[in-house]
Amino acid sequence: MRSNPERTAWTILGASFALFCLLVTGVPLAIRAYLLNSTTDEKARMQVIEGTVLVQKPNGNAPIGVTADAQGWELSSGDQVITDDSSWATLELFDRSSAILYSNTRATLVNSHSPRFRVSKTPNKIVLSLNGGLMRVGVALPGTRSTQFWVITPHTDVVLGEGSYRIEVANEGTQLTVVRGEAQVGRDGAQVVVPQGTRTSVDLTGVAGDPVPAERNLIVNGDFQQPLAPDWATKPKVYDPTSQPPTVEVVESTGRNAVRFLRREPDDGKHTEVAIQQPLDVDARDFTRLVLSLDVMLNFQSLSGGGQLSSEYPIQVRLDFKDRWGNDKFWTHGFYFQNQAGYSIAQDPWGQPFGEQIPPSVWYPYESGNLLELLGDNGPAHLTDLKIYASGWNYEGLVSEVQLIAE
Repeated sequence: MRSNPERTAWTILGASFALFCLLVTGVPLAIRAYLLNSTTDEKARMQVIEGTVLVQKPNGNAPIGVTADAQGWELSSGDQVITDDSSWATLELFDRSSAILYSNTRATLVNSHSPRFRVSKTPNKIVLSLNGGLMRVGVALPGTRSTQFWVITPHTDVVLGEGSYRIEVANEGTQLTVVRGEAQVGRDGAQVVVPQGTRTSVDLTGVAGDPVPAERNLIVNGDFQQPLAPDWATKPKVYDPTSQPPTVEVVESTGRNAVRFLRREPDDGKHTEVAIQQPLDVDARDFTRLVLSLDVMLNFQSLSGGGQLSSEYPIQVRLDFKDRWGNDKFWTHGFYFQNQAGYSIAQDPWGQPFGEQIPPSVWYPYESGNLLELLGDNGPAHLTDLKIYASGWNYEGLVSEVQLIAE
């Protein structure tokens, strides 16, 4: 059978026309898609502030050690940054955003890119992964193009708008504090909006809690509604084995629970101590405010003032910490109601008296003020523990409503 040349010609002509139409419409669409969606990988710059920071390349073998002597280190997508207990660093991102990686932190620059062409309306995208530790993120104001800024943790995803944020990851969960701006926390469509001045926690279930005020009390069972153990350890101390040790116990006083430190023995004049102590283990380098408050009542005191060395008070508080250089330091403040012997009250290294005189047998509310401002450059970078104790000869003092407020 002979083929129909006219039909063949029309078929070829139709196919050619269809191909022409496809090329006429498809090529511009492909070019447009390329112009709109093509991206450029952007670098980040790391500056080591202290110690040696490790950088693990995605395809590298051993991590690379970077010290503060290096004039900045360029990071690419996939690079992991690891700080130890003596190092920390800053990241400068391409859109003018920044991040501070504090000690014992592991973070990865997962993605950092911008549209290749100006015609694209696609925003910049930055994704950081925080696997553990503490990071402070500052998201810059948008310039000519906005930025989608994500932080991924083992427990949740965090979407950050322009502002300042504190993100801490521990084994038990992730905590986000919005210093300025607004964030969204959650996965799989279950997101919680966290406004400025609040914080939220995400536990192992991956569910974010409702936002609460940013400030938090670092002390557990500071109202003594529960038994002292296990939150508080008790530590009596005597230097003469024949002396009766002091006691410490939770009692009710004027409608509230309080801890009473008591020693009234015939062998007055022998030094003893008794304390309650709570471990803290809190990184404080990102705090802007740290205030200690407690209520104190002094009922008896046989040793005048704070003793000859201003170190023996019927009630005294002591905050132990490490400064930014890792040195062990402490801040202390005592209370007394009588100083018949006229002992002088010495000043601490920050120019404040070690103790203050308060009225006897009434509840006295004490607030330290912002310890970060008071202690200055030699102040706390890491809080170790808080101790409340009685020291001297015979004494009776009570404390209640203990709080250490951090923000």
